[in-house]
Amino acid sequence: MVSTEQLINDCVLFQSVSPEEMDELLSHAETEDFPAGARILDEGNSTRYLWIIQSGNCEVRKQLSNGDEQTLTQLGPLSIFGEMSFFKPAPHSASVVAISDVSIVRIPWQNFDQLLKQGVSGAQKVVYNTVRIMSDRLRTMDQWSAEMVESCGSRNKNAEWHEFRSKLYSDWQF
Repeated sequence: MVSTEQLINDCVLFQSVSPEEMDELLSHAETEDFPAGARILDEGNSTRYLWIIQSGNCEVRKQLSNGDEQTLTQLGPLSIFGEMSFFKPAPHSASVVAISDVSIVRIPWQNFDQLLKQGVSGAQKVVYNTVRIMSDRLRTMDQWSAEMVESCGSRNKNAEWHEFRSKLYSDWQF
């Protein structure tokens, strides 16, 4: 099990959070254990939690059009997930499945929102750190997608990719 000190020192979500701020955040959190094989999140469902793995490993899986699931990545201790649905209510874009026994800490949105409304600096730091995490993930996805398009060797795919990126960064309203 991960200690509070490890969460602060080693989990990017809690960078620069003080021990006192961490205690306040954790007083609004929940813990839960999942056995190997358990589905923690299901793609298409909607829950508003920010999940932190304390121990164990999970896979993030995306459902394909043929009904199969593709593993996108594995997550281990101190990894976070659920951040997209946490900050913007929407169905989960992927499923998360325990591949070993897993212990998690999760922060419910309602509790976190109250902390933000009260101006709790630890909550504000978590928002800032989440933006950094999501930016890194988007940058990685951007690079990966560009490499995929280039490896296809198709001018049409390359043009579609550039049009998509242009819309993503300028045309779409959120």
